[in-house]
Amino acid sequence: MSRCMNVEEAREVSGRQMKVRGLCLTLWFVVIFALVAVASASDFTSFSYGVADPYTGDYKSQIESRAGDRVRGQYSLLDADGTRRTVDYAAGAEGFNANVRKDPALIPAAPLAFAAPAYPYGYGYPYGYNNLAYGYNNAAYGYGAYPYAFRRFY
Repeated sequence: MSRCMNVEEAREVSGRQMKVRGLCLTLWFVVIFALVAVASASDFTSFSYGVADPYTGDYKSQIESRAGDRVRGQYSLLDADGTRRTVDYAAGAEGFNANVRKDPALIPAAPLAFAAPAYPYGYGYPYGYNNLAYGYNNAAYGYGAYPYAFRRFY
């Protein structure tokens, strides 16, 4: 028993199907938009790195984490005097706050194995302003007469 629909019944069924399809499509967009909003609002990131180079004496590290608009972290480095400088910082709605501390040297400086001998200074050719050939004086390359030329004949 099949029954043929007239044009009015076909339009009514077609309109209901279109309303259901439109409602499903709208609901799908709302769900996707909500997921994107939740994912972007909960921004949780963190990173860290460290350098330890005994050849150049470069020792440093950093750790940082972010949760939404709040950032917390710490970095440290080895100063030239052997102390470790550590900075703990936090930034958020209240601003940027940093606490700096210096820790004492972990390894004290090694004492000298021996005292270096003190050599007298003054080896080599004296390039001063004196009676030698390269100074501004009465020597052979100076601005005056050659004194040894007159001494030869006396």
